[in-house]
Amino acid sequence: MDIGIRSDSRSYLGAAALAVVLIGLALSFLTWQNLERQRQTIEEHLFLSSQVILRGVESAMSREMRGFERLLPGMHARRGAGQPPLPDPLAPRLREMLSELIETSDVEFVAFMAAGGRVLFSVRSATGPEIPPLPASAWEQLAATGEWAALYKGSGGAETFVSGLRTKPGLARLCPEGQELAAGRGGPGAGPYLVVGITPHKHLETFGKFRRTALLQTGYVLMVAVFLWGLGAAYVRRRDQGRELHRLESFHSRLLDAMPDGLLTVSAAGGIRAANPAARDLLAGGGELVGQRFDALDLETDGVPGASCLWGKGWEQARAGGRSLEILSMPLPPAASAEGEAGERLVLVRDRTDLKALEDDLAEARQQAAIGRLAAGLAHEIRNPLSALRGFAQFFKKKLEGRQPEEQYAATMVSEADRLDKVISDLMFLSRPRAPEKADVDAAALAGDLRALLRFDLEHQGAELVVDMDPGAPAVVHADPDMLKQALLNLLLNSLAAVGANPPGEPRRIVLGVAQRDGRACVAVRDTGPGMTEQERAHALEPFFTSKKEGTGLGLAIVHRIVRNHGGRVDIETRRDGPDHGTEVRLCFPPAGAGDACEPEQGEP
Repeated sequence: MDIGIRSDSRSYLGAAALAVVLIGLALSFLTWQNLERQRQTIEEHLFLSSQVILRGVESAMSREMRGFERLLPGMHARRGAGQPPLPDPLAPRLREMLSELIETSDVEFVAFMAAGGRVLFSVRSATGPEIPPLPASAWEQLAATGEWAALYKGSGGAETFVSGLRTKPGLARLCPEGQELAAGRGGPGAGPYLVVGITPHKHLETFGKFRRTALLQTGYVLMVAVFLWGLGAAYVRRRDQGRELHRLESFHSRLLDAMPDGLLTVSAAGGIRAANPAARDLLAGGGELVGQRFDALDLETDGVPGASCLWGKGWEQARAGGRSLEILSMPLPPAASAEGEAGERLVLVRDRTDLKALEDDLAEARQQAAIGRLAAGLAHEIRNPLSALRGFAQFFKKKLEGRQPEEQYAATMVSEADRLDKVISDLMFLSRPRAPEKADVDAAALAGDLRALLRFDLEHQGAELVVDMDPGAPAVVHADPDMLKQALLNLLLNSLAAVGANPPGEPRRIVLGVAQRDGRACVAVRDTGPGMTEQERAHALEPFFTSKKEGTGLGLAIVHRIVRNHGGRVDIETRRDGPDHGTEVRLCFPPAGAGDACEPEQGEP
């Protein structure tokens, strides 16, 4: 199961990332707009300041020129068009005035210029920049509007705000080089022009501080936005991982609770630390396992205590509570252990009871197939010679009648031939059983018929046959009448042989009963014989297995085959000690309408 951020979380994070980008772009745009407006405001302020300075210089120069004219009376009457400019003594006064302006303000230089850039008169500070040449666009704007301004950057990187103003032509008479302008021969808009250079350091320094503050604020906001986005992304990822972890833990818990195989963790000391419900059902019958020791469980592996399963290298076969189990134990690395303890083991328990029953059925089917092949061969190879031998034996019995022991020998040959023919008939039934033709068999009538058939055998053995009908049992058994009669007859003959082995004085009693068990009609034959050993009970249903000297070992095998063909089961209970010793064989048949599929024989080992 993969753990990761889900698609809705990724969409949320994508939307958050897009929002952060948009916020960053919006902040950057707004900051750039504010900076541009601030710079424009500074340039407008510089322009207004420069124009005020230019207008002031123009007014001051006009006043100085008028004052100088009053000091020289009659000069105005003699001047006219084409007259030379004022005498040179005014120039030092203007230079002194402009120098004082430069020293007491941010002005770097002041210059009179003619159109095209020819400097008529200039004053600049000792450390100020050179007067820059004005571009053609500046002259066009000065000629058109009379005003112009621009920010210049010098070769050393220093910036200067240069502003120009078109003055009255009469001011050109302040310089000897401007007489043609004063005479009006420069053409319309020809000048002179007053140009001033102002250092913008204070304004630009303020702008720089504002820009740094704005950039820092923008960067701070962006960092906070990115941090918050990262925090939100981490929270969402942690939340989703927590949900996925909870979902995975819930899935694992449901998986362990629902899995049909048992799962345990056992400490190095052998204590059970965890167990799922299947393990509790298989090993403790639904009881608690946690806290117990593994070697204290009622578990056996071929007679060895169950603790040996912990140290096996593969699947171990074991038994517990009547179940056949497979157990696999493997060491857990400390990293995978809940407490990081070395030596902890993981134990997997499988219930293979049904599988073992299928394996036993398969083995029995193979055995029956072998018997079938053997019986088919024996039927053809033995029966014809056997018939001839029996006929000759009967012939000699008649011929030797009255002569002993020859007559007895001939009679023995006939009886043994009949017994061999019965063995062959039983083999043929095992190899090719016919399908049962089921009907409702009256249990009481069947018991009466069997009593009548065995009356002489019962008298000969001195045995008693008791019919025990459970009041809650069904009155009929749904089975093939002939097959059911044959199966019960075989069981009763076995019981007669068993009670016949009792010592004199012990009861020889056989009980034929009908009872109801798990919705099935069960016909049981119980005797008071010596009982079976555990080995005899385990192999009682196998063909050719018998504990009797004259038995063929096919009687119970035929009973087993008949019951299995009806979809029923055979249960065997036996006891060799105590007053209630003996053996009980139950034939349980499914009710009418039930399937005929064979089921595991619960009474078989």
